[in-house]
Amino acid sequence: MESIDLSSNEDITQFTDEEQVDVNQINQEFVQENKLKGEAREFTIFNDSQCYQSVRLKHGGKYKFRANLTYLNAKPKRSFDLAEGWLITAAITAIFSFLLVYLRWFSQIQMDNQILTMALSLSITFTLIAFMVGLLKTRDRILFYSKFGHVPVLELMNYKPDRESFKQFIDQLSSYIIKAQHAADLSATDALVMELKELRRLKDETVIAESQYEQAKKKILQNKAFTSSH
Repeated sequence: MESIDLSSNEDITQFTDEEQVDVNQINQEFVQENKLKGEAREFTIFNDSQCYQSVRLKHGGKYKFRANLTYLNAKPKRSFDLAEGWLITAAITAIFSFLLVYLRWFSQIQMDNQILTMALSLSITFTLIAFMVGLLKTRDRILFYSKFGHVPVLELMNYKPDRESFKQFIDQLSSYIIKAQHAADLSATDALVMELKELRRLKDETVIAESQYEQAKKKILQNKAFTSSH
């Protein structure tokens, strides 16, 4: 299968970083690729507290953004979206195919073998198509959310490129998030204010949706630490 090159100049990478943070030290790099789905993700942790995520979709362009690890929850969550409709359709047509096989070769019922063979061929083809579409549309992701607003910021493909290296990177990323928060040493109120500022930047850079920002803003403004200080 064709490889997906994140460094390719075939198209323009959509990238805006209003704060223009300089890269003084690269701490960790991690690359994921799913050739079947035509997707690649690259993560670069730098300056002990920042992370670039570059994403390339075979039919959806290429973009990159920066996330400040200080404002993320160190405990990621799994998001598993099963394409149930397509997989159920594949199961039903598979059962229908077995029925046609029975009628064609094992049943005593007299039927036109040519028609049964054609119907079986179509049924098997549709089963395979439905199953492949179901696999492509099923999403198994690990998400790092903002700490207080609970907005998904960093997204990784689960167990890519392999289980061991994936788990190792997740542990390292969580560790950098904790270290960044300790180094920032923000009060509860300042942490809320700075996270809201970070989410507003990500919203302005179209990394997160307006609706996600507004929901996060509501949660942050209703946080006890914020309301008690105002």
